[in-house]
Amino acid sequence: MTIPVDDAALAGLRVLVVEDMLLVAEMIADLLTGLGVEVVGPVGRLAPALAAAGESRLDGALLDVNLGGESSWPVAAALRGRGIPFVFLTGYGDPDALPEDFRATPRLVKPFRQEDLIAAMAEQFRPACG
Repeated sequence: MTIPVDDAALAGLRVLVVEDMLLVAEMIADLLTGLGVEVVGPVGRLAPALAAAGESRLDGALLDVNLGGESSWPVAAALRGRGIPFVFLTGYGDPDALPEDFRATPRLVKPFRQEDLIAAMAEQFRPACG
């Protein structure tokens, strides 16, 4: 179910974008910037993603599951440890493909619609949206 979202509700958020496919990363960053979101990144490799997850002021994060052959689980764990909400972006349709402790984490299966990304962000990052 898609929840109608006022796009302006996301304005002012700082969102980490972790995506290793350049065109997808640029599409997401352009969409978010157009909504008034401050994009941190995008980053496409594990080490810089982990650094950003541990050090940046963030309201939320969008995490590609597979980063050039490395999983983003350490990034997700760092965000969870800081209480920062995140949404997985994945080509894996089966939730059992995710580690058990992340199976309940919201995820969008690629390819996803922009409307679904906006709705997922509004739902997951709601406290930061005010």
